[in-house]
Amino acid sequence: MAMTTVVYADILFILNAYITDLLLLLCGRLCREQSTRGRRAVASLLGGGAAFLIFVPNLPRSVLVLSRLPVAAVLVFAAWGFVGRGRFLRLYGGFFLVSFVFAGLMGALWHTLHPKRMLYYGAIVYFGIDARALVVLTAVCYALLWVAQKLLERRRDRGTLFDLTVSLGEREIRCRAFLDTGNDLFEPFSGDPVVVLHRSFAEPLGVPQAPDAPQAAAFKWRMIPCRTATGEGALFGFRPDKLTIRGKACGLETDRVYVAVTEHPIKNGEFGALLHPALLQTPAKGRDLHETIA
Repeated sequence: MAMTTVVYADILFILNAYITDLLLLLCGRLCREQSTRGRRAVASLLGGGAAFLIFVPNLPRSVLVLSRLPVAAVLVFAAWGFVGRGRFLRLYGGFFLVSFVFAGLMGALWHTLHPKRMLYYGAIVYFGIDARALVVLTAVCYALLWVAQKLLERRRDRGTLFDLTVSLGEREIRCRAFLDTGNDLFEPFSGDPVVVLHRSFAEPLGVPQAPDAPQAAAFKWRMIPCRTATGEGALFGFRPDKLTIRGKACGLETDRVYVAVTEHPIKNGEFGALLHPALLQTPAKGRDLHETIA
């Protein structure tokens, strides 16, 4: 005789909201994108509400699984807002990655131990357990996902971290830079790629606070259009005399680039600049890079 599991709507909602919050937190850490607590709370509540799809009569498991595609898009948008197509797709993929790992853990638990008061159907999880057991189980899953995240980050960072030197006149600055595949900024007149530099590193170069400052005339500045979480905007950019990028397996020097200055912390303050992916293409595919360094 098949065993029937009684599902309580309130426990189902709270559990899946809690799991959604955990997955969003891990996704943000994996993609190095910070979300506000308020946004993540809203997204978590939406994730808890999405679990009620399990109550739809005669809903096939395949349809329930496929429904996670639009649901995930809504959750990522709720947690981070409009962050540009490239960053959104990276967050979307990151969310599915951590969700896949979590679903694998739940599926393994379901198929090996057959818990009497557990239901796992179409990526929706239900436990008929008390709060203490839920906290312990979540902590275990968090620890395993955290280890997987660190391993993935270590592998990914091998080709995304670089030492950047920006030279302007007799001044130069050095900082740690991150290769951002979502950076699609080009200076509109020259078509040259744009590196985003934090204000704290631009100040030693003598870069003015605004393009209408008296000393701004000495700079080959441009207003570079960009998209932000709040809509369209622009960054003050200048052309350096030389920009040098060095990594483990490659490096280059060029002046066919613009540097845009931002006030916002880059990757939660971990880096001083975001590199444009076009800069690290081969010379044959690049944009007139002066010299590629072995």
